[in-house]
Amino acid sequence: MPTPIHVSKKLEKLIKKQIIPTSSTEITGVFGKWNATIFYIDRRKNWLLYNPKTHYTVILENITAKDLPNIQEKISQEFQLQLAVDGINSTQEQINWLLDEISFHPTDADRSALGYMNQSLYAIECHYGSVLYPSLAQINAYLNDSVFSLDGAAKYTNLTKPREEMEKILKQYFTSNSVKPTDPNLLDGFI
Repeated sequence: MPTPIHVSKKLEKLIKKQIIPTSSTEITGVFGKWNATIFYIDRRKNWLLYNPKTHYTVILENITAKDLPNIQEKISQEFQLQLAVDGINSTQEQINWLLDEISFHPTDADRSALGYMNQSLYAIECHYGSVLYPSLAQINAYLNDSVFSLDGAAKYTNLTKPREEMEKILKQYFTSNSVKPTDPNLLDGFI
């Protein structure tokens, strides 16, 4: 399924060769688009991937130039690992199928996504290395367990958590016994 990832300008400078111009007829998969940025901890490059549809985050730790040719596999593996940490059942084969067409695009200037990513980066900066959250993996689990409102930040109705929203999508999309997802056209009003 097509998975467009819109990268920040900082990240775009590092992966110039992989950036594809955004088309007006861009087709997205079940997750919709993702946004990504880069941040540094202990002089190591880390990526923060954020899904605006579910507010779900995935942190890729210590990404180097040698990881870039296989970045699609790295994203898929880290996404599967984060789903397992958050208690969401899925197989690596299912995730590979969902993320088989990852493409990187220039920033889409989504202010809402940028705001949430900046809030996540601030939480990482504040919590990293503390007694409660000594690793980025634990901070990522904390971010995916934080409450947000589906109606927007100004309203406190329709509260949910990113991992619950991601789990809803995956449960509706995957049939219980199959390896491959259900055809999206068969889902009644889901996509």
